[in-house]
Amino acid sequence: MGPIIYLLCALTCLGSALLLWRGYRRTCQRLLYWSALCFAIMAVSNGLLILDMVLLPNINFLPYRSVVTQIALLVLLYGLIFESD
Repeated sequence: MGPIIYLLCALTCLGSALLLWRGYRRTCQRLLYWSALCFAIMAVSNGLLILDMVLLPNINFLPYRSVVTQIALLVLLYGLIFESD
């Protein structure tokens, strides 16, 4: 059951990123761009979670997952602070 949930989380992040990107292309609102980028990076983090827990359980990817997730949150934080109108 766990691998299915990990995959669904990754697909949800990827779908959210695509929808936000489509909204950005339509309206050119910069906050949508930063949100789309954040969700795309979070999808990568969820991909690393799948690698860590399902495909390569003997290798610890926790530090890499943490760094990627922090980068995603910093991207969103940057967008919220510096792109406000």
